[in-house]
Amino acid sequence: MVKDTIAPAAVRRRPRARMGRNERMADRLDTIAIQAERDAADAVMAHDDVTARELLERAQAARRAASLLRAGPSGVRDLLAS
Repeated sequence: MVKDTIAPAAVRRRPRARMGRNERMADRLDTIAIQAERDAADAVMAHDDVTARELLERAQAARRAASLLRAGPSGVRDLLAS
């Protein structure tokens, strides 16, 4: 016999707080980095080393920008120093 009740964890769950602008942009940059890495892998398989290198640089730049956004104003100095 199956009960028609809601699980207690589902009832207690709070709605997720809305992400800020920096976090949304950092997530977009992560998506760009992932796609660039996939495209770079495809370029390597096609023996196009120049394109692969450009795509890997794009992925690295996107990840760096995302980490700067996540660090915020107070953490940027420490992040750049490392």
